[in-house]
Amino acid sequence: MSLYNTPKFFKIIQNHELQNGEIRIPKKFVEKYWKGVPNPIVIILPNGAQQEIFWAKRDGDIWFKKNWDKISKFLKFGYLVIFKYIGGASFKLKIFGINCLEIDCPIDEEVVSDESVEAEFGTSSDEFVDQTDIAGTSHRRICGRNRGSMKKRVKNCSTGKTTNGIGTSRGVANPSFEHTLTTTSAHGYILRIPCEFSRRFMEAYEGIAWIRRVGEDRTWEVDVKYDPEGDYSILNRGWKQFSDQYNLQIGDTCEFQMTRSKPPSFTVAIIRA
Repeated sequence: MSLYNTPKFFKIIQNHELQNGEIRIPKKFVEKYWKGVPNPIVIILPNGAQQEIFWAKRDGDIWFKKNWDKISKFLKFGYLVIFKYIGGASFKLKIFGINCLEIDCPIDEEVVSDESVEAEFGTSSDEFVDQTDIAGTSHRRICGRNRGSMKKRVKNCSTGKTTNGIGTSRGVANPSFEHTLTTTSAHGYILRIPCEFSRRFMEAYEGIAWIRRVGEDRTWEVDVKYDPEGDYSILNRGWKQFSDQYNLQIGDTCEFQMTRSKPPSFTVAIIRA
């Protein structure tokens, strides 16, 4: 499902949706797209943070209920919010003020970090030798429209270092990146791939990818989605299962090395915090 054509709905915020701690999903959206949606769902805020929302069915309607107040605190009467369904349990949220401009949103420093990006690219190839290398990553800020926020977002393609692995006897280098887990990627449902790595090696790919922990035979199927607005790729469905299986925690570091580009395949080395 391309993000250019993803299902979406909007709501104009009313006082009762701020006061009652719940918001109703449009019936037509539920009829067309709600089948199989898990509970809870995950709202990806404009700053990249994630919030689990538990929904309930009442009189044929679907309501976002538990934890909705953690999002509604950013909203005011008359705000326009757009929910974009990107698959699995995940929705992206855009917020517009009564002046019709997309608004600033607070940055949760525990969830979103802003580190420098270094990129050292070598030769790309459809097949890569299976080896392990160390690189680095951080997280891109999406929110913040004022001058102060922009200063923090100068490195906006951040999701970190992207490097090529050390050449082997075959003379082929393996592109790799490193991701230090935050709340979003350790306990959430998605992991962002660095912008520079996405551009160079993913090429707006959407579909299935495979990941495997270094030293193990089991492979995990994950979905790759491309966000054209942010110009980055994410690992979506399947990532949380991998994270839960290996009990990944905030501060752990995952080193991803691409061993094949079509379909994308990675080995993952886990360094505990």
